[in-house]
Amino acid sequence: MIKAITFDLDMTLIDFMNYKRKATSAAASAMIKAGYTGDRKKLKKELFDFYLSHGIESDDPFEKFLKNHKSYSDRILAAAINAYLKSKYPNIKPYPGVKKTLKKLKQKGYKLAIVTDAPKLKAYVRLDEMGIADMFDVVVGLEDTGRHKPSKLPFKKALKALHVKPSEAMHVGDWREKDVLGAKKMGMRSCLAHYGDQHIGRKVWADCYVDKVEDIVKVL
Repeated sequence: MIKAITFDLDMTLIDFMNYKRKATSAAASAMIKAGYTGDRKKLKKELFDFYLSHGIESDDPFEKFLKNHKSYSDRILAAAINAYLKSKYPNIKPYPGVKKTLKKLKQKGYKLAIVTDAPKLKAYVRLDEMGIADMFDVVVGLEDTGRHKPSKLPFKKALKALHVKPSEAMHVGDWREKDVLGAKKMGMRSCLAHYGDQHIGRKVWADCYVDKVEDIVKVL
């Protein structure tokens, strides 16, 4: 019997790449306006691609990008950071149906947790901005174990805090080789969030699949 559900955060509860792309695009436009020399459209793509390769959770992508292109200036960097932040927060929104689904799951008595590779503070910032931080009994971030999924350690820490056995829990996530494989290694049920699945690689088959968040209730 399933008593608890653990969720990945980015691309499972929130369209992470969408808000990152929009915010980075705003930063690129601000850089051009502040004096960066280059084509706006080309810069938007180059800046976002660099963000991905440098580390999507990194705190210094714009500074590194400007230095790599020998175009660093405090003026341009400041403009990029301000534009990024102004665009970022209005676009941190949950997928349609997330709040309603989490509320239903809580009403049915399920324990809920987040298991993410993101730093814990950043995870809480996103959860708080979306207004769903109080829905979760536990949030496990990267620094809690120092290990990325599919390591069993993040899942193990969440289940221990929830006081449930692996056989009593299901993990929902978008990444087969991290979320699905990690859950399987831990002995949990696995559910692939098809709507956020953008990862091409080794096929790892989940126990169930959902095309929208609301389907999780039906699966259970």
